[in-house]
Amino acid sequence: MFDYRAEETRPGMAANVRENLLSYGLDVDFVTNDPDQLIKRRFVDTKSNQLLLREDLGHQVDPVEIPDCKKYDAVVISDYCKGILDLDSISVLCEKFGGPVFVDSKNPDLKHFNNAIIKINNDEENKMKSLPENCELVVTMGKLGAKWKDYVYRSPQVDVFDVTGAGDVFLATLCYFYLHTRDLNVAIPKAVYLASKSVQHMGVYILTQEDINEVL
Repeated sequence: MFDYRAEETRPGMAANVRENLLSYGLDVDFVTNDPDQLIKRRFVDTKSNQLLLREDLGHQVDPVEIPDCKKYDAVVISDYCKGILDLDSISVLCEKFGGPVFVDSKNPDLKHFNNAIIKINNDEENKMKSLPENCELVVTMGKLGAKWKDYVYRSPQVDVFDVTGAGDVFLATLCYFYLHTRDLNVAIPKAVYLASKSVQHMGVYILTQEDINEVL
């Protein structure tokens, strides 16, 4: 039996990616469903700050309409396999969009994301069923850092408090620095470093200007 003390609401999942992109000063158009349809509810012990239980509310929702993306410098897709994305439409977008498309997906079948920069974690890599013919695959490995092709980018040693939302920080940072350098070899280590900032905080984390200044 829980002794209820307080409740705090924070934007998570794709909304957390948006918040971290905004931290970099980027203009962001956010396309999503009704946020009340998808909720991750965490029960945390106030004395130890330990996560006791997580409840996921909402499983399948109606797909959103994919906008005309010609005016954008980049497209960022945060896909939790809840039905929000029409994968055929996403496949066309990835094929025809002129700029970089960044993808973080829980879908083991990634063939729809041709030409994209795809970020998954090592557990998702083990469950992966397919990759498109042309893509860049970046795999995050928790405290070990991240890998791309034959490169491994080590994470600094930090006290891990909560890994919630670390992938969102990684994705937003990867997008920002790739847009400015067009070089994953530059963008990935910065994403690794700032993701390590995220895990030192409880719950989803939004980067501060002080955090960003450390890697500029």
